[in-house]
Amino acid sequence: ITQQLAKNAFLSNEKKVMRKVKEAIITVELERSYTKDEILEKYMNEIYFGAGAYGVKTATRVFYGKTLKDINLAESALLAGVPNRPNKYNPRRNLNNAVIREKIVLSQMRKYDFIDEKEYQEALSQKFYNEKNLPEKLKDLSMEKLSQLNVTVIRSVSKKRSYKTPDFTDIVENKLFELFTEKQIYEEGLEVYTTLDIGMQKAAKEAFQSFEPLKEKKGLDGGMVTLEANTGYVRAVVGGLNFKSGDYNRAIYAKRQPGSSFKPFIYFTALRLGYPMNTVIEDTPIEFGKWKPRNYGGNFRKNFTLLEGMERSINIVAIKTLQKVGIKSLNETIKLAGGENIKIPQNLTAALGTMVVTPYELSALYLPFANGGYRIKPKYIILVKNRYGKVIYREKIEQKKVFKSEDVALITHMMEDVVNLGTGRNARVKKDGKNIVQGGKTGTTNRQRTAWYAGITPKYVTTVYIGYDNNKPMGRSSTGGGLTAKLWKNYYQKLVDQGYDTGKEFNYITDGLKNGKLSKVWIDSKNGRLADSTSGWSKRWALFKKGTEPVEMASLYNSDFNDFFKKSDKVFLKKIKKTKENNEDREENEKKIDSDSMFQNLFEN
Repeated sequence: ITQQLAKNAFLSNEKKVMRKVKEAIITVELERSYTKDEILEKYMNEIYFGAGAYGVKTATRVFYGKTLKDINLAESALLAGVPNRPNKYNPRRNLNNAVIREKIVLSQMRKYDFIDEKEYQEALSQKFYNEKNLPEKLKDLSMEKLSQLNVTVIRSVSKKRSYKTPDFTDIVENKLFELFTEKQIYEEGLEVYTTLDIGMQKAAKEAFQSFEPLKEKKGLDGGMVTLEANTGYVRAVVGGLNFKSGDYNRAIYAKRQPGSSFKPFIYFTALRLGYPMNTVIEDTPIEFGKWKPRNYGGNFRKNFTLLEGMERSINIVAIKTLQKVGIKSLNETIKLAGGENIKIPQNLTAALGTMVVTPYELSALYLPFANGGYRIKPKYIILVKNRYGKVIYREKIEQKKVFKSEDVALITHMMEDVVNLGTGRNARVKKDGKNIVQGGKTGTTNRQRTAWYAGITPKYVTTVYIGYDNNKPMGRSSTGGGLTAKLWKNYYQKLVDQGYDTGKEFNYITDGLKNGKLSKVWIDSKNGRLADSTSGWSKRWALFKKGTEPVEMASLYNSDFNDFFKKSDKVFLKKIKKTKENNEDREENEKKIDSDSMFQNLFEN
């Protein structure tokens, strides 16, 4: 027994001379240091009983569903016979063999007076049944009642395990089968350390399950994934409403068009190529054969900077920006971010998110925006230990700098603008009465079939989508800004209220401003020049690489400025008209809170 303990507790099963030598040395040391009873106790806590059960305590739970103090003599004798040959005497697989062995153990105990005749006969009367072969008349009886009838039920292996976090554990289980054999998983007592944060998972599930639109519309569902920005650790996964183990996990497998939630990659490509965010794009009608793309609502509003174009999710601005930078450059951006397997349409419809991605894939693509330019492969497993506590597998953080921090700072600023002023305003989260530091992008596909929101904070990236599995329209109000942004906000508000630190600042932005590589100035979002008193509601903070800031004032391009002080009634009336137009623009902008400019009337009927 001491030799077996030395091998089981301290050594592997490799058949080498050195292993036998070590075993002999450890055996001597154990017998010097411990009593026979202590060695036996340790042995019983280490020995393998089959069915993945190491130690008598675990075996009792696995086979009987009981604790050690609750088993009787017959049940103890059956367990005592198993370690000799765990496969042959495994009561789940070979109950007859196990019972025969149990009777041998009992007879030896009686022979050497460890038990008396009454105890012996009572133990022999114990009946053992496999759970699946339990007689009908016994199936409804409690464990206590069965014990009174001298009946023991050998529990079956659960084919479908029940977890508190099945959305996540199903994924981990699949990955374990990629890494280890079935024998290793079920028989070697592996300890698996995962990236799951129970608190975040609970908050995500509660936000998802309690979201009224999902409860009100039958069949409406979705998925959500949260990744840690600096490690890629998957901290929370929601596979769908009322998700159970074995269900279709929408967060990982549901491929949908991301719509405008893909637009940051269009603008980021332009920023990487040197186009500043005050670059002005004409918001005017364009045609490409039969394709006549339009903005949400069919309106065109002359000029937009890239900054306001993304803030208000203007389709035409995104398309013309992609036309300038080229599909090849966009492909390079996506590949660098980790999207090699995402098939980008090789035409200008890509500007409107016409490829397909999963929430998991989109979250992974957004990671460089949150962490300052590092591509990271998401992880579910941190490490795996064997039953002796030895690490037999460890996931490495695969991190690579793929984008310049200054470039990432620019697109992150634009994403912050989306939340502060644009279509993402419903995602705003507060802490101590102030908005937290966050950025994001809404997305809505044609006829509101799918609504998205991808949001970043200095510590996390979370993507959520909502839609019907059959891809039918959800209704006009079901947009990224009006639907998923609200769900994202509910989730993050729970995190903040529960004390989770989502990050105080994007360090690569503050560092850039401190070291002089970046500068922040007010611009006029209509003409891209330095804002002044003529800018009105078009005044925006903009971020620039040092030396690329505008130097001309907006008043040089705002036609009514030089006429401001003229006293003629004609000029005065023009000024009133201009003010009225500005007010109408502002009201229209506010109406866009709950709408995203994706595919509304994208193709001509």
